[in-house]
Amino acid sequence: MGANELFGFVSIMVICCGLYGFYAYFSMKKGGPINETLLLGKDFPEYKCKDKEQFREKSLPAVLIFSIVTTLFGICDLIHCYVKDLGFFHAIAMMIFFIVLLWFMVFTTKLKKELF
Repeated sequence: MGANELFGFVSIMVICCGLYGFYAYFSMKKGGPINETLLLGKDFPEYKCKDKEQFREKSLPAVLIFSIVTTLFGICDLIHCYVKDLGFFHAIAMMIFFIVLLWFMVFTTKLKKELF
């Protein structure tokens, strides 16, 4: 397996993460439970949340932004690996992805500290 195939596999995984984020967003938007996999982790079960509705309301925009950026970066990375070298555009897209990922992690950590 060459480097492009490995990075192409990572691109597909990133796209799947973005699509899972959309699933979590629409599920929670319809009043479903807080997505523990994406937002909480094993140390924060949903039943311990002080205000589930407020957590859901505050986290929905962040989940949507994370999902959009992650899916778009995954597609960009897939194109970069298999179709055309995107050069500088790919580097910018990767930086945006990592900034949003870091912001999402910090935001959800603060939200957990506030509502758990």
